[in-house]
Amino acid sequence: MTRREIGPFAVALLIASPMIVGVTYTVLAALGLVGAGASGLTARHVTNALGTSETWRGVGWTVAIAVTATVAASVAALAVVLRVQHSRVGRFLAVLPMAVPHVAAALAALLLFSQSGWLSRLAHAVGISSAPADFPPLVYDTFGVSLVFACAWKEFPYLALTALAVLSTRDRNSEEVARTLGATERQTFWRVTWPRLWRGMSPAVIAACAFLIGQYEMPALLAPSSPTALPLLIFERANDPNLSHRGEAYVLALLALTFSAGLVWAHQSWRRRLSVGAR
Repeated sequence: MTRREIGPFAVALLIASPMIVGVTYTVLAALGLVGAGASGLTARHVTNALGTSETWRGVGWTVAIAVTATVAASVAALAVVLRVQHSRVGRFLAVLPMAVPHVAAALAALLLFSQSGWLSRLAHAVGISSAPADFPPLVYDTFGVSLVFACAWKEFPYLALTALAVLSTRDRNSEEVARTLGATERQTFWRVTWPRLWRGMSPAVIAACAFLIGQYEMPALLAPSSPTALPLLIFERANDPNLSHRGEAYVLALLALTFSAGLVWAHQSWRRRLSVGAR
């Protein structure tokens, strides 16, 4: 390592040090070496946490909800931004939900979608249902309808802001050349604008999905008890009165970290392939 590289490496190491310390502690706690209930090196926490169907059902459900909400938010962000990119009021309204806390968004979804909420009462008022309780259960349901809606609504402004930034800094010369060569407006978008827009947005999409995998507030208010969302499983194990079960929380936390790291790795691999193909 040259002297010029030492400075940036030291800064990167300093920034990453809290995560390095946290992951190291989590690994040691998962192996029973530190933390509440530590009793010496053991694989018991790992086998107990990963050997149950409850864990894997919760993991699969959590990942499915995160991916669905991220895809919905991404599509909505692109559709809206392409319409409002030249409107100051439209851009402001698109990113306005970013100021709403996640717990407030979850509470709003609870008031909107529950069987005693606004939608059920409206359906009863217009005669669609005979009583508010007849409204389909959209909260605490297996499909996580209200949770997907709330998560997508909260991630939408973040992705919209990213899309606006990418569109505002794109090189318009390529688009003008494509139009000059006879490409229609739709062909220009799909062949010139869209690849650059998607490459610019992809890090934000990956970050949003990884965040939703570990997000706690919204599942706590909207998710069903079975399957149990991964963040709720971690919380339950971390607060288990039986200290011998506390180590399982660290195993599940590492599992969530593994999924998020896998998303980042897949994204980086994809970008490397794009770079190689562009040469």
